[in-house]
Amino acid sequence: MLRRKNNKTLASAQEAYNYALTLLNYRDYSLWEMQEKLKKCSAAPEDIKEAVDKLREYGFIDDKRYALRVYDGWAAKKYYGKGRLKNDLQKRNISDELIAEVTALAQESSEEERCRAAADTYLKKKKINSFEDAVKVKAGLGRFLFARGFAVDLIKKTMADKITYTADTTSDW
Repeated sequence: MLRRKNNKTLASAQEAYNYALTLLNYRDYSLWEMQEKLKKCSAAPEDIKEAVDKLREYGFIDDKRYALRVYDGWAAKKYYGKGRLKNDLQKRNISDELIAEVTALAQESSEEERCRAAADTYLKKKKINSFEDAVKVKAGLGRFLFARGFAVDLIKKTMADKITYTADTTSDW
């Protein structure tokens, strides 16, 4: 089993509870994350269960509150899509029902604005002087937006709106 840096193990439920409170002083944890932290300290499974039950009873651990905090953090970062939010919640082992509830808070109109803002940020650094440049930038923009969790349909629409290259004629590609 993994041990903490000072090689102490958590021998009782009270020690596990106290260690969990110490961790919660620094940041919030989901139920699963806290259980994993306590497992890394070689705490017995029954001690982990008792400590986590006590934390839940007092309201120190609440997956819904935690998921809403993750949502708030996501909302503060204006260049990420719903897919990124969903992925962040899944990494923290939040239930599928709670993920659906939290991702429903994000509105479609704000998702479009976020995608456009992310595209603008990407395009500020790029220069399009030829049709070949436009093709390369468009492909790069698609990868950029997809990696930030935007839906494929929204990416296509944003790319069509943002990247046009006209040569001597007035037709868009």
